[in-house]
Amino acid sequence: MRHYETHISRFLRSSTRPKRESSALLDLVPSGFDLLSTKQVAHQALEMMSNAANSKRYTCVLSSTQATLRSTRIPILVEDNRRGRPLVPYADLKRTQRRWLGQVILQLYFAQLFQSDTAVIDLWPSRLGVDAAGDAIWNPRPVYIRWDTRFVAALRDVYAGFFLDDESRFEDGLSRLGLGSAGGLLLRHLGQGNQRGVRFSAAHLQSTLRELSDLRLGQPGSLHRNFVAFGLYLASLHEVLESLECTLDVRSAFMRSYRQD
Repeated sequence: MRHYETHISRFLRSSTRPKRESSALLDLVPSGFDLLSTKQVAHQALEMMSNAANSKRYTCVLSSTQATLRSTRIPILVEDNRRGRPLVPYADLKRTQRRWLGQVILQLYFAQLFQSDTAVIDLWPSRLGVDAAGDAIWNPRPVYIRWDTRFVAALRDVYAGFFLDDESRFEDGLSRLGLGSAGGLLLRHLGQGNQRGVRFSAAHLQSTLRELSDLRLGQPGSLHRNFVAFGLYLASLHEVLESLECTLDVRSAFMRSYRQD
């Protein structure tokens, strides 16, 4: 096992994830982290483990996250609001309920990138769902990251530049992320075309990351350590949305979550 896989494996064991979720993440590691130095991966993994061990700090993060969701009118309740409520299995949800939940999760994904400097990155299917009352519930484990300001600013410009048709903002964001000519592949994880009817696939994400890695090889510099947390965030997003088995309007979710500076 390569050094960066060892660090991520230790992090996954410490986060008490279900076996299937841990396996999915380990499948992603070789595809996405080849261009990160061992030091960067270790730094990021240790930071996330330290975050997970501090229960008081995590309580504050959850409270802040719930406040962000309220301010952006995203109808999802975090653990402290509905502790212990069982979730309805996805197979028992109507298609309209699954699609509604998927749109809410996408809004949550974008809101954490644009409205906060901290993101709880546990979006796995076992942690998100609908309760018997029909409310969207999120019961994440303490897996979160405080983004480096330069990294998240560049990532925001990539997304905003793409969805708002601002090519110069998009290109500038890619350049600051250090993706170079490989950057054009980055948004393939959100589907092709106009993003109005996207069906998510974890296998497609892995394929995209492999292509991104291959194109990035030989270019100067290494990627920012926050790509570790971002990769895990993307992996959990794809797993939960694939589990819902429906097409989703990514562009609409972005516009509902985005707030102009």
